[in-house]
Amino acid sequence: MLKNIKQTMTPCIGTSALVILLLLLMIVSCTFAATIDDGNDSPVIIVSAYSGINWQNYGQFKAILHMHTTNSDGAHKASEMLEDCYQKGFDIAAITDHDEMTRNWVSVNNGLTQQRFNEISAGAGRSGRGMLQIPYTVEHSRFDHVNSFQTDYTSSGVSIKSMKDTIKRIHDLGGISHINHPGRYTGGDAGGVTGAAASNNEDNINKYVDIFMEFPSCVGMEIINSTDGDSKSDRILWDNILARTIPQGRFVWGFSNDDAHDKSEIGYSFNVFVMPENTLENFRAAMQAGKFYAVARKSRLELGSSFTGSGPVPAIVSIETDQTAATITITANNCNKIEWISDGKVISSKTVTSDTIELETHKDKIGSYIRANISGSGGIVFTQPFGIIWR
Repeated sequence: MLKNIKQTMTPCIGTSALVILLLLLMIVSCTFAATIDDGNDSPVIIVSAYSGINWQNYGQFKAILHMHTTNSDGAHKASEMLEDCYQKGFDIAAITDHDEMTRNWVSVNNGLTQQRFNEISAGAGRSGRGMLQIPYTVEHSRFDHVNSFQTDYTSSGVSIKSMKDTIKRIHDLGGISHINHPGRYTGGDAGGVTGAAASNNEDNINKYVDIFMEFPSCVGMEIINSTDGDSKSDRILWDNILARTIPQGRFVWGFSNDDAHDKSEIGYSFNVFVMPENTLENFRAAMQAGKFYAVARKSRLELGSSFTGSGPVPAIVSIETDQTAATITITANNCNKIEWISDGKVISSKTVTSDTIELETHKDKIGSYIRANISGSGGIVFTQPFGIIWR
């Protein structure tokens, strides 16, 4: 869609009218949630999920969106997993047992009392910073695995024949979802040359592109799972998907998830949501709009198989776009390198804590999007992709 709209630009359409038309078409066609920034004389339109964020006043909330308890194949009761999350500073938590719905943390099976739930929600012992429960969560695992959020649905007793059927059912019921560890099903989990070949395979790519284009409620995919075992090449797959969906106006958000089955596995891979306050409404809106970034202490493709981050993880301080100058600026803490990637290739790499990418300088290397990897001794951050439309 983006390429087609660009080709129809004529002198009789003013800049502001063009941008309004572009935004309306995106919203109507694919429930697009990112915001377009525009400048009167800009050579490019930058479509940023982070537009509208007040980085000084918004909170950054650490989220675990994939973990298991003894209700499926986990080693600990829900109460034990949640207490560990609470101690490790998580602000948002979802229990996603295999084909077992978690509607409420408070139950005999989960082992959490109403009193303790109230304390966790209120932020007892954490200066009032409570941990938000995401209700109605499950990992659907009859076929390729999918996490669903805020929809009262499991596939038990329901006739489904594929991952697509699962996602369609979630979509029809008004829920949101993301795809888990696709490398497990593509062969990308092999890593190296073999994993890269699987993630570059057209059949594998098209399988996911078709699903994302058909179901906007499936907001993204895991690009990091656990300690990056099954997901070694999933960033390659993600880039291939983005190169095909973004020109059609469809953004696919990248998630980093612990997929923890034991307390010891909590805290390696998570997401940071940037919101005015930590509420269910804001969480859902941010998840759909891509107003979060993915964090991993272990990322084999980018940091090497032997590296595991220690100490503070990189954290984004601000992201600013300048349409007139055709730049994107990222400032971060706890980092020593910022890389910019488009179509799976590194466009720029600098040893810095703040970097401005000048898009026109790299115009011949940038496709329909660009994204950033921010790394340091604590691990790596992946931004969501920025759409790029050249005038």
